Amino acid sequence: MNRKNIIGIPIKNLENPMSRLAKTLDKKQRIALQIGLIRNIVECFRDNDNVIFLISNNLEIKKLAKQLEINFYNTSSIGLNEEVIEFSNNFKNYKRWMICHSDLPYITKFFAKTIIQEIQGNDILIAKSKDFGTPFMAGSVNFSEFKFGVNSFKKHTKYLMENNYEYKQIFSTEFTFELDEESDYQRFLLNQPRWFKKLTI
Repeated sequence: MNRKNIIGIPIKNLENPMSRLAKTLDKKQRIALQIGLIRNIVECFRDNDNVIFLISNNLEIKKLAKQLEINFYNTSSIGLNEEVIEFSNNFKNYKRWMICHSDLPYITKFFAKTIIQEIQGNDILIAKSKDFGTPFMAGSVNFSEFKFGVNSFKKHTKYLMENNYEYKQIFSTEFTFELDEESDYQRFLLNQPRWFKKLTI
């Protein structure tokens, strides 16, 4: 084990990304936005101690991982939960793990370093989105019971409590605000991060 942290970013494909923004952005714009989001997350977490994977079974995502000079985990499973659970078999080879959704626009290098330090003192870190999803989850103990989907935050925390995991909820916008629907995008336009200003959308 040469590196300490494994980071997984699940992404289905680029065929129709961020479909809930279709009224505001056309397909080409949404693809550019999705790639921009992934690129920013990758660059923020890029570090000698981190091994970053895009999790998918899609050829275009594999090509994107190569362009970004990171790893590609070619899952044989179907569905977000199943894919992440399969990926979690690798956690035992690292000191810490992270699952980060690909629609978090406000992650910065500072917060990426801060969250890694935060994991060191906690079994599990978990973030809650406005719709009770789980856009970010990380830990220093082995874990594979992922329950993404509707009300996933409630499902995750219920499981953690029932099985005596110590967990800490994180509240920072960097790990809780997702570009998921029209209202999110309009709010996002009022506070644009530097990486977005460089995109031609």
